[in-house]
Amino acid sequence: MSLERIFKREGFRVLTASGAKEALALARNHRVSVLLTDLMMPGVSGLELLKAMKQVLPDTEVVMMTAYGTVETAVQAMREGAYDFVEKPLKRMTIVKTVRKAAERQSLLAENRSLRQEIKNLTTREIVGSSPALRRVLDVANQAAPSSATVLVLGESGTGKEL
Repeated sequence: MSLERIFKREGFRVLTASGAKEALALARNHRVSVLLTDLMMPGVSGLELLKAMKQVLPDTEVVMMTAYGTVETAVQAMREGAYDFVEKPLKRMTIVKTVRKAAERQSLLAENRSLRQEIKNLTTREIVGSSPALRRVLDVANQAAPSSATVLVLGESGTGKEL
């Protein structure tokens, strides 16, 4: 069974390309989460395609496959930004699991970037007040802000703790 049919049966949206140029064009025009490419292709090597893809779409995860794998080639692919490197003959569950994990990673990274942007876009409300007690609270909060520490502010109802 072809890889295209396997991935379609697994619920993936699949685009196919006969070469590196076509793959890059498809990736530019469609939201491509994962690129599955062979290391040995006519014209352009899989490593060259990996480098080009990472320049054009750095967030796309790239899974390399080959029947001619060496440790050096795998290390080079990983250094160039490949998500994983699998050897042929491919085992159906292994390749599906690898691509699914790559897609999940890509999705999590995109969500992380989106949430970070949302946080940056949040407008901070101006703190009103300048009492010594409030200044001490703000000093502690400012010291904790660069870390992942949680600051608990206690006070009576209506004192503006939510600010």
